[in-house]
Amino acid sequence: MLRRLTWGTDRAGALSRSGAAVALALLAVSCSSGDSGSQVEGLCGQPAESAAGKSLRDVLGTDDFTAEATMSDDRFAEKFKKDLKEWQGGPNSTSPFFLCKYLPDDSGERVLLSFAWSPAEQPQKTRTGGGTVYDVSGATGSPGHLAAELFTPCTLGGELSEPSQKAVLRADATLTVDRGRTVDQQRQETELSFLYLMTREATEVLGCENKPLTKDPIVKPLTESTP
Repeated sequence: MLRRLTWGTDRAGALSRSGAAVALALLAVSCSSGDSGSQVEGLCGQPAESAAGKSLRDVLGTDDFTAEATMSDDRFAEKFKKDLKEWQGGPNSTSPFFLCKYLPDDSGERVLLSFAWSPAEQPQKTRTGGGTVYDVSGATGSPGHLAAELFTPCTLGGELSEPSQKAVLRADATLTVDRGRTVDQQRQETELSFLYLMTREATEVLGCENKPLTKDPIVKPLTESTP
């Protein structure tokens, strides 16, 4: 049973990646029980029968969890685009928006989903921390010990056209679900597929004009020689 939660508080300022900041960013304001398949509205509440919803359940390993969202899709798009406008191609990534939180029932485990802008010209190995790099149907993915990252261009129009061409959309899934002692390639592919599908939803909310993630996610390791 997936419980419905209404919107939490908006981000009060620039957030760090620390656990304390994440906890503060993801405060839910109310909670009620619902039938199986009920969900948070918007990007964070993917229907169980959708590709993203099925992938989320594969990552969590359960159909029974709580979903939380920090803000509505419209508010996310507004604030996230404002960050891009203020960033204007800076050398560092913007502060992440911690947007979605998924909590399996009766467990201290969780999945946190956040988005940021990163410099488009940043070398791939630097961007991914030098870890394993995958092609995910044209996007660049990198699974880690406790997180997975995905990078894709997101071209916007109007006054955001120029800054959006200097940036790539960065999605992070912080994963503390039970993954065992080792994370094999199949698990990495599952996590990157989930992140791809959720990032696809974000590109729809943001109105990325290049529509970068229209294909089904196919995860392939890139060779070490790939720039």
